[in-house]
Amino acid sequence: MKRLFLAAIALAITLVSCSTDSGVPTTIRGRFVGSGVDTVYLERVSDNFTTPEAIDRVALADNGGFEFEFGIAEGTSPRFYRLAFEGGRRPVTLVVAPGDNIELESAGDIFLNYEVEGSEESALIKEFNREYFTAVDRVARIAEGIDTGEGMHRRAYDAACEAMQAQLRFVGTYRDRLAAFYAIRHTAAERYIPQLEGMGITVAHRRALVEGIAERYPDSPYIAILEQEIANDATIIDLSRNVAEISYPDIELKDIYNREHRLSSLDGKVVLLYFWSAVDSVSNNINAELKALYERYHAKGFEVYQVSADADISTWIEAVRQQKLPWISVYGATSPDVFSTYNVQGVPTAFLIDRNGDISVPSLNMDALEERVKELI
Repeated sequence: MKRLFLAAIALAITLVSCSTDSGVPTTIRGRFVGSGVDTVYLERVSDNFTTPEAIDRVALADNGGFEFEFGIAEGTSPRFYRLAFEGGRRPVTLVVAPGDNIELESAGDIFLNYEVEGSEESALIKEFNREYFTAVDRVARIAEGIDTGEGMHRRAYDAACEAMQAQLRFVGTYRDRLAAFYAIRHTAAERYIPQLEGMGITVAHRRALVEGIAERYPDSPYIAILEQEIANDATIIDLSRNVAEISYPDIELKDIYNREHRLSSLDGKVVLLYFWSAVDSVSNNINAELKALYERYHAKGFEVYQVSADADISTWIEAVRQQKLPWISVYGATSPDVFSTYNVQGVPTAFLIDRNGDISVPSLNMDALEERVKELI
């Protein structure tokens, strides 16, 4: 009997890891089968989602079971924790409140196949992960050449758009949930397709989250973080609209005939630096109106330097030919730093460079743009 009792104690030590934190007892337990994982690490995610803090680790039992017991100070607003694994596997993020008893179950790929009970917020994160990262993984396979063939770039762009749309739908649906705060931290789609940068989560989404989370979790530390991000975005927008920049950043890109065009080669003229996409209807409508403006003022020193944000180069080439664009039209997708240099948050976006090299943000309303060009010519 004594030998059996000692064996039971040894098994408990294998299955359970207890933190020395004081506070309300909180438990995260579960079972991961067929994952190839042998150790689970519990980490507390920093409020600004930078460096996680290691809490504890536990080896999986023979049946894949694990359990963490730790304490959280009473009255603490729910925070993000995560279960991390070795080998570059994605961690599982959870929203944990004092006294929670959260249970997870997974067979095979933990990140995409796990089920979670005992935390509604954590279940919402699981829902987001499946939809968003399924699309992101498809982009990755295309980018790595696993999915090859004609139209590969277009498929990558479409898959990235699908991921971004899933993110926007989720944030819009759950604007009062911490799971939505988790969702807006992800920019995997934009990393694969840089032209999409700025076309997803906006200041408006963050403001909606501030209102929603403040109502449900008035003491949440994530409210202040969102407010700071809103303030940072407002500063960038204010600078781009109101501050003239001397010696604008120079860029050099190729046209449909593979000829290089340097923006600075147009010094001394009034130049519209115009970021667009051939698959964007607004951009194409602007092209039609801009052609008339260009014809009226080109001889007087007005130029257009148009940068494509299209993922599919053939789509861009066909649009330039069909629309018979008379100005410099170049391809930017092979040089994603061009978009970050000019802080392009979406298309269409334009900047107006005067004869002295001062840069400003004009209206793309043709009447207003024409008045501004006339002032600068």
